[in-house]
Amino acid sequence: METKKTNEINLMDIFIAIGKWLKKIFISTLNVVGLTLQLLYRNWILAASVLLLAIIIGQYMARPAARIYNVDAMCVLYGVEAPTIKEVGKQLSLSSPMFATTSLARKIALPDSIVSKVVGVEFFPVIDYLSDKSPDMIDFKRNHSLNDTTNLAMGNYVYLRMKIKGTNHAQEVGNAVLKYINSNPTVQNEYNIFKTQQKEKVKLCDRELSRIDSLANITYFKEKKPEIKFENNKLLIGNNTIQLFYGDLLNLQSIKNKAQLLLEEAVQPVVIPSGFIVNPTAINGRLKYGVLSLMFGLALSIACAYVLEKRKKWLNYLQGK
Repeated sequence: METKKTNEINLMDIFIAIGKWLKKIFISTLNVVGLTLQLLYRNWILAASVLLLAIIIGQYMARPAARIYNVDAMCVLYGVEAPTIKEVGKQLSLSSPMFATTSLARKIALPDSIVSKVVGVEFFPVIDYLSDKSPDMIDFKRNHSLNDTTNLAMGNYVYLRMKIKGTNHAQEVGNAVLKYINSNPTVQNEYNIFKTQQKEKVKLCDRELSRIDSLANITYFKEKKPEIKFENNKLLIGNNTIQLFYGDLLNLQSIKNKAQLLLEEAVQPVVIPSGFIVNPTAINGRLKYGVLSLMFGLALSIACAYVLEKRKKWLNYLQGK
């Protein structure tokens, strides 16, 4: 009984200590807020000017002509692997207008007036969580664990995201980027190998289908002699073990259909079935930049007011007084 009471007292002491600690933090926070308000009030002209300037700059950066939009596309790959596309895409991501050979305008063959609106081109891995060979999630943070052997990054899918000022040239830039990737020699080489493999698979299936059909004709139409034999303690009269080859025919036809379907879909190494999708919500919208500019302006005004009040002390310190 005494142990129980001791435990109850200790628990109450812990709750009381936590309550006092939370109260102390709350009071300290109120004191900091109060001192900050006093600081801003004493220097309200400076604080208001800095805050207003920050809001104006934020709204200027969010003006319609400067708004940046995400243009997304799910890329399906035929023959070429996702890592290859990412390596080719790095040539676009690392473009620089300082040199002609590294300029994005030269790479995608578009005028500088259009390319100057392109802020960035990025490629992201696609994760298959359900193991059904269909994309389930885009790894925008690129933090998917390599030790995860269940949820794998797909080799025949990659996600393309472009950041462009305005939406007028989104489709034009997207088509130029897609053309650049598809015309890459390495991509073309892997794509041609893939198409050759699928064509050979169709030819092989045709030959096997013809061979099985010939075997079936020989088996079915060949005159059979009656046979009498014992098998598994049973009397069998006639040939009851003729195989119709039906399962083999269906299997070969399925393989042939898949190969033909891939050939029809693979019009080029990288295909975008749904096209380029423009996100109507701007990255630097008025509301978002309004809140950010307000927070930044408030922090900057506090800093400026603090520096203004402490300037004499710091000047004396620097002068060695």
